[in-house]
Amino acid sequence: MWLVRLALRNPYVVVVLTLAIVVLGVTLGARIPVDMLPQFKTPAVQIVTFYPGMPAETVERDISTRMQRWTGQSVGIEHQEAKSMLGVSIVKDFFHEEIDPNSAMAQVSAYAMSDLYYLPPGTVPPMVMPFDPTASIPLCLFSVKSDTFNETELYDIAYFQLRNRLQSIPGVIAPAVYGGKLRRILAYVEPTLLQARGLSPLDVVSSLHKYNVFIPTGTARFGDMEYQIESNSMVPDAEALNEFPIKLDGTAPVLLKDVGDAEDSAELQSNIVRVDGKRQLYVPIYRQPGANTIRIVDAVKGSIPDLETRLPKGVEMEVVFDQSNFVRDAIRALVEEGILGSPSSSSRSRSRSWRRSRDSTSPDNR
Repeated sequence: MWLVRLALRNPYVVVVLTLAIVVLGVTLGARIPVDMLPQFKTPAVQIVTFYPGMPAETVERDISTRMQRWTGQSVGIEHQEAKSMLGVSIVKDFFHEEIDPNSAMAQVSAYAMSDLYYLPPGTVPPMVMPFDPTASIPLCLFSVKSDTFNETELYDIAYFQLRNRLQSIPGVIAPAVYGGKLRRILAYVEPTLLQARGLSPLDVVSSLHKYNVFIPTGTARFGDMEYQIESNSMVPDAEALNEFPIKLDGTAPVLLKDVGDAEDSAELQSNIVRVDGKRQLYVPIYRQPGANTIRIVDAVKGSIPDLETRLPKGVEMEVVFDQSNFVRDAIRALVEEGILGSPSSSSRSRSRSWRRSRDSTSPDNR
């Protein structure tokens, strides 16, 4: 009762406090992170190491276990996880909560790069990045289609142009492109023609590497002038590779076209993406740790008109899967439950219940 009397004696203070609470609630509500799962607070670092073509057993023995031993020396390690696949090693170092994330990244990076010397020759330098298990599911799928370009050309556009522009959006990670064909310049040779000239496929490979090069030669000074010299021996198209000499047979050289043919082709397609029955490409959009799902998806959708003006004409884009819809539905349900549970709603419900009980006990009803 004393609280009620205090409020009645100070009505203006109550009004000011109520307004302050409303303003503070609206401000914090607009800034609070919105996502399907809470933010992962424990510092964690992920080390990804590639060795294309190496079997999973060898990756585990020669790369994953070594990387675990070296990065496990970091101060504050709580536990480690490792996964070895064909040509890929993934090691995750989880630290105690009191460890600074920047310190964890610095330690793991230093140990990972130090271990590179002891890894098998040809191992790609490891990639060290923060790990957030709540950001491992794509927020949306960004599809790319075109009636003008084939799958090989469309893949190059998505990989080299679109992906970089998407990653310029704050909070976005666009690591890969799925679907399409990877462009490759392939030299097809005839075994019988090679044998007739005493050649092997390695001779063809050696010739292509030897004559198709780009060497920065630097500058040259002639009198008072200094010139920038470029030595570019790379061919402008695949057809020019057919004129490369493979061997000098007497006075006449053996050219590539004498034993085979170079073509502007593509790798064997390992994945196909279809949207509404049509072949397309898609780029999965992930978020950086702590980023807002709704803001990222809205920013990606809003960037489509600008991207269409920057990319070649004929490329169409759209978001075909949107995880933010689940977040919006959850927030909408939370607001509805809050309104239903508000004091005014409860008082109206009690008033209706009181009227029903009064009507049931009236003399007319009896």
